Amino acid sequence: MRFRLPQPYTILITRTGETPIAIKLRPLPMMIAGLIALSVPSTWATTWVIQLMGQNEELTEQNQDLTETAGEVLTELESLDQELDTLRERAGLSEESLPINDSQVEQSQGGPRLAASAEDLFGLAKTWMPKLTASLESSVRPALESTLAEESARAAAFPDAKPFRGNLETSSEFGLRPNPFGGRRYEMHSGIDFRGPIGTSIQATAEGVVTTAKYAGGYGNYVVIDHGYDHSTLYAHLSVMNVEVGDRVKRGDIIGELGNTGRSTGPHLHYEIRRQGKAINPRQYLKLNDKP
Repeated sequence: MRFRLPQPYTILITRTGETPIAIKLRPLPMMIAGLIALSVPSTWATTWVIQLMGQNEELTEQNQDLTETAGEVLTELESLDQELDTLRERAGLSEESLPINDSQVEQSQGGPRLAASAEDLFGLAKTWMPKLTASLESSVRPALESTLAEESARAAAFPDAKPFRGNLETSSEFGLRPNPFGGRRYEMHSGIDFRGPIGTSIQATAEGVVTTAKYAGGYGNYVVIDHGYDHSTLYAHLSVMNVEVGDRVKRGDIIGELGNTGRSTGPHLHYEIRRQGKAINPRQYLKLNDKP
């Protein structure tokens, strides 16, 4: 059966006493126009749906990115809190509990695993950050500064420097030794003797306060420096003393000159270190193989 195109037809509109009006209709153009009119809403709706789907996918990706960023922020905050714990321990403070802490995780827990939203994660970070800042500023920083100042002062007062520049040539060690003036008798030597030219500059081996600067028969001219923290040092047989009792000296300050005063067989420095008032071997503190 062959398909035939609809034929055009004419409609006459007449009125008594007036000329008829003829309207010619072409069915094919009208059908095509109708189909087009029907298809336009469908095409628009499809385009709108596609746009909405694209926007929804874009929003989903953005939300996922925000969630990942929020997670990274919390991870950084956890790392910062761990570093603060290390600083708290260094400063002698106890650990503090913050929003997320391994010690807060109870063993009796369960339920379905639901993903946290970016809004919730950022909210937690917003709550956590001020607490970290407040902890750092109010307790950790002051305590740490005090601890570091104490450690710095203790280090400055630790007598581990050399008593004069250059190579230290030992002429008598700490401990028992034969009487240097002859005979078969032994005596206890309370320091180390370093020989050198008269006039060699003698320097403080750590920061402290001069408590003695005088002459005594055995030591000759000698200086004692109290370094605190249970330590003091003694420098004997000096030819010249450059300090007085009450002077505060720093490591490396010149306190006198090497000599041969007192009970001495030749020019040298008798150097002692005392801990809690008891003489100990200076080799436990001196780095004799290091350069000055």
